[in-house]
Amino acid sequence: MKRGVEPDSLATGAPKERFQLDVYRALAAMAVATFHAYQSNRGRHWPLEGTVWHELLMATDMFVAMFFVLSGLLLGLPVAKAALGDAPPRSGRVFLIKRVARLVPAYFLVVLVVWAVTNPELPGHWQDLVLHLTFTHVYSDEYIFWTDGPAWSLGDEMHFYLLLAVLGALAYRVCRRLSSRGAKLAVLFGGTGTLIAISVTYKLLAIYVWHMPKDSWATWFGPLAKLDLFAIGLVMAIVAATGVRLTTRWMRIASALTGAGVIVVAHATKPGGDQPDPFVHTIVAVGCALVIASTTLITVPAPRFLSWKPLVAIGLASYSLYLWHEPVLRVLLASGLLPGRGTPLAFGVTAVALLTVAIPLALLSYRVIEKTGMKIAAAFDHKGHARDYYPSSANRQPA
Repeated sequence: MKRGVEPDSLATGAPKERFQLDVYRALAAMAVATFHAYQSNRGRHWPLEGTVWHELLMATDMFVAMFFVLSGLLLGLPVAKAALGDAPPRSGRVFLIKRVARLVPAYFLVVLVVWAVTNPELPGHWQDLVLHLTFTHVYSDEYIFWTDGPAWSLGDEMHFYLLLAVLGALAYRVCRRLSSRGAKLAVLFGGTGTLIAISVTYKLLAIYVWHMPKDSWATWFGPLAKLDLFAIGLVMAIVAATGVRLTTRWMRIASALTGAGVIVVAHATKPGGDQPDPFVHTIVAVGCALVIASTTLITVPAPRFLSWKPLVAIGLASYSLYLWHEPVLRVLLASGLLPGRGTPLAFGVTAVALLTVAIPLALLSYRVIEKTGMKIAAAFDHKGHARDYYPSSANRQPA
């Protein structure tokens, strides 16, 4: 576990706990990009169909579930600590400013560039553009995967950010009136449990009452369908905030092996054909949480592979890699430089070429766009107001 101090914590004297999770995000982003390279090489059959490699590649959707769990953990931890009285409350306004400043500029750039290229004649599919710019494409079966397919998950995430800003403020208010730590934990676990129950109930209704087909994309990829994954991350955040740790080597091994086993079982029991499988990701998210816990909720230094600099760098830029890799793949496919699709060799060449181009582009995007957004966010104080860098002489303190 790694600890660091951020500017806000200097004022309170409380160091902010940091988990080494960048490598997880790097592996997840590269796995998703590799799967899309594999998907682009599908003809009448998948290139590696009938082999264990095909099964492994088809299981890479687990990393999308991991992204939601990581998001819930990282964003929920300061909220849980503040609600328990172990850290100062964070303004929902500040939280949203930081999220928007870092994530939205790169997202808008990708959407606008790709839409402009694919719609050379106006008005084009203007509905697609409007839906993507308002993060509401996740409610459209037709447009949810248009322009930039992976962007559906950011549409869901933006809904979760708004929800967390509202529920975080509510949690502070309710828990402030409670004197017992147990009562505060009951509120936090009860709230996250309710979110999971809402999502699970929604999916049960979609299957057994509304009889929604598997290709009703907005039903199965919209915010309500993925809310339980984010909430599982929130549960993990609450557990982390309470100070629960895996104190022995065997506890860490058991957590990792159990999590891996849960993920394997989830995919092994996945229904085939046209039957929806909305709970596979829910189970996978539980497995991911257990695996992540084995390297974060610990009392010893994190495993060395989590601090390997090349993967840490990619992990920092994982959001940009996630956004940019599909447009890069489209350009590579249109260039005529890749071999004909449908063979294992074609898939391998496509995957290597994609990562070779997309990773440097993502690193550039992170440094130029995301880090600029973070600097813009730093221009606001802890209350979400613009910092006064030039205070009036009446407010200045004597030297």
